[in-house]
Amino acid sequence: MAYVVGANQAASLKNYAPFSWPGGSMIVDYDGRILAQADPGPGEKIVVGPIDLAALRAERRRRRGHNMLAHLRTEAYPASRQSIYPPGGADDGPITIEKNDAATELARQRLSERRP
Repeated sequence: MAYVVGANQAASLKNYAPFSWPGGSMIVDYDGRILAQADPGPGEKIVVGPIDLAALRAERRRRRGHNMLAHLRTEAYPASRQSIYPPGGADDGPITIEKNDAATELARQRLSERRP
């Protein structure tokens, strides 16, 4: 029910032993069809392909039974019953970089206090 643009690293085994990455970045449509794919192997490659938002929207309307979010049963997952990010939910105002940095620092402090 979505397009996927998958970027993959590409490098040869001789340059990064013992690792190698095959490359092959691709664009896949909402139906699983590969629209564009980079040749495998090392080196920089650019992948360009068509993304038809009107077709995607039409398919989402037509395939209502395939919409996984519509089938999500939040009652089976207690964590889904409440907002977990940002702490305090929407009452905490808009999300900003500064608030995110402060929340990250607070979490780091709490974790460091737990360590023996």
